[in-house]
Amino acid sequence: MNDVLIEQLQTLLPPVSYDPEGKVLVAQLTAEGTVLGDALEGLEAIENAIFPSTAGDYITDWERTYNLTPAAGASQEERVRAVEAAMADLGGQSTPYFIRLASLFGVPATIESFRIPVVGLLNTGDPIYSGDWPFTWRMNAPLSAFTAVAMESRITDRRPGNTDVVFGYGKEVVDGIADKVDQLFNAIHYVVPAAVIGIEDL
Repeated sequence: MNDVLIEQLQTLLPPVSYDPEGKVLVAQLTAEGTVLGDALEGLEAIENAIFPSTAGDYITDWERTYNLTPAAGASQEERVRAVEAAMADLGGQSTPYFIRLASLFGVPATIESFRIPVVGLLNTGDPIYSGDWPFTWRMNAPLSAFTAVAMESRITDRRPGNTDVVFGYGKEVVDGIADKVDQLFNAIHYVVPAAVIGIEDL
């Protein structure tokens, strides 16, 4: 790029008065071309900073605007995603709002709340929560998302003031194991004995 700039600067010289190939003049134009090239690159970087995804080092300006502090060791992609999530954050404190907010960080999530046990509304096997649990809710995310620090920080900041939020990762793995255990239990206690009885009847 500098060579092109030097050639352009040479064409701006008054004809005849200067020798474009003069040693001293070429050295001067080379220095000026280098500075001009750096300035143009800086200008291009500033133009690209209009969007978080192409902001490069200027991502810090976006983070300052949205009052974001990146986690230690956060990658550029994670920092950009946090800024874009802040830009798309329209507010609200409903379950769909927090699920959407998690999705802005690329995390598919569900929300689980814990209610006070009430006689007549409980079913056998329902967990019984007391103390602060009715004011606590959990955001469940896939194990592959562990741990989404930027998402956790944003959701914790946005949670209703009278509640606490905890984050769980890998519930789908636990549910899968529980299903397999149930199948195994059913096979051992029902399917196999029935098959054995059927063989003995023969």
